[in-house]
Amino acid sequence: MKNLIAVLLVVMVSAGCATKDEQARNNISKTWRISKVFQNGSDVTTAYIQTHVDYRLQFTASGLFTEQYKPGTGETQLNISGTWVFSDGVNKVTLTDANQTRVFAIDALDKEVLNIKDLGSTNNREIQFVPAS
Repeated sequence: MKNLIAVLLVVMVSAGCATKDEQARNNISKTWRISKVFQNGSDVTTAYIQTHVDYRLQFTASGLFTEQYKPGTGETQLNISGTWVFSDGVNKVTLTDANQTRVFAIDALDKEVLNIKDLGSTNNREIQFVPAS
């Protein structure tokens, strides 16, 4: 009887983890736009958006991402693509493209919000995203 309970407990815990991972993957799999940007605790949204015009970040459920923006008004759009994975459970997301790997701590993730901290920044950059319309 103890063995049966132990097996059921392991199955329930495993199923719970898979559900959390699947939910996070479903929530992140869409196109996001910047809502707010903070550096060292200060709101720098306006200045940041001036160098990331029409910024969009798209995640697919299959582990691909595309980042698109113009580095200034009237400039040619940049397109960066690569792969993404959750790490540290679903507490971090790692983006890898042809030039670099970036790691972000996830502060909030649901269907309506994605808040991340850039772990590679020297200015404690935090970006808040909402779904793109």
